[in-house]
Amino acid sequence: MRRELLVLIAASTILFFGTATTFPSMGVALFAMAGEFQWSAAAAGGAFLALGLVCAGTSLAPMALIPRIGGRWTMVAGALVLAAGFFLAAATRNLLVFYAAAALFGLAFSLVANATGTYLVASWFGERSPRMIGIYLMVGTLGGAAGPPAAAALIATQGGWRFYWLVIAVVALLVAGLCAAVIREPPIGSRPVADSTAPNDPWRFRAFLRKPQFAVAAAAMVATQACTIMVSSAAPPHLVGLGWSEGFAAEILGLQGLVGTAATGVSGWLTEGRDPKRLLAAGLVAEAIGMILLAFAHSLWVAYAFVLVFGIGWSVSSLAVVVLLIRYFGSAAGTAALATVWLLAGVATASPYVAGQIADMTGSFVPALTGLGLLLLPIAFAAVTMNSMRQVSPAA
Repeated sequence: MRRELLVLIAASTILFFGTATTFPSMGVALFAMAGEFQWSAAAAGGAFLALGLVCAGTSLAPMALIPRIGGRWTMVAGALVLAAGFFLAAATRNLLVFYAAAALFGLAFSLVANATGTYLVASWFGERSPRMIGIYLMVGTLGGAAGPPAAAALIATQGGWRFYWLVIAVVALLVAGLCAAVIREPPIGSRPVADSTAPNDPWRFRAFLRKPQFAVAAAAMVATQACTIMVSSAAPPHLVGLGWSEGFAAEILGLQGLVGTAATGVSGWLTEGRDPKRLLAAGLVAEAIGMILLAFAHSLWVAYAFVLVFGIGWSVSSLAVVVLLIRYFGSAAGTAALATVWLLAGVATASPYVAGQIADMTGSFVPALTGLGLLLLPIAFAAVTMNSMRQVSPAA
């Protein structure tokens, strides 16, 4: 098998696993843990805050590690940190211990997920990188589909949530071994999706930070992450509060991840050779509609409409931002710009805590879900009206 395909498989596998076991599935496990320990909605939401803040705060870590130890060992290190976090979660006796475990999840996700994987895939596949990044992210979103129902099934066993954390800790060790055995560094001098004017020094992307296109891309990713994190944390208690079962809530989270998987794959082909800004705007509008549908999911058809619309919206938006940054900045600088966007996305990690506070005060997650959904619309308008993306020099 060609080396680049092995790298794509390994990078996609660890993204699948990291996505499946962190943001979407933690809400399922946390719901069971909160019931046992009698944690409030705000306290439970604080675990997502710890996860997201550390994930955002360490988002530039891959850009510091890759030049020193390479993408391969950055991935391996992330998988080992993930395993350590899962073992710590299994040993939880109080909220602070789980906050520490969630913080390890955040560090690990920064190392194994989008920035490192995008760098490897873009560097190995060159001009074909948009569609391959689409495949890579598609596999990752499949993890979001598989994670919640798998977590629910493992938690439903006699071992409960502790057994769940132990099982995925062992799997994380196996994934670390896979990455060490399969991933290799890209050929020296590879410059995917970049022309002679695009900076290949990862840190020269700072010259682009004043560009309005970067601001729109960053705002879109921050808002999208705020929505996905809030949905992961709030959907289980919200749907149970509307009269649905815990199993149905896990099914809904899994299905919307499955829809997102298909949408990501299709979007990868649509963005190749095209300006992704309109796709980004459409995705943001779909997200907004999906959040409102979830807020009022009193009937089965509304719940499944949320699955379809929100699943398409967040996945299309996320991919469009990645392709937009790579196309505009070039390969290395685009990856650094993406890492910076994830740093800014730290703001999004407050969404579960804020939603929990609102739910504690009002007795419902409806105001938080609806309000965040409506905030997406001005960003969608800015995306569709901004200048077309093109590679330019920092002085342009």
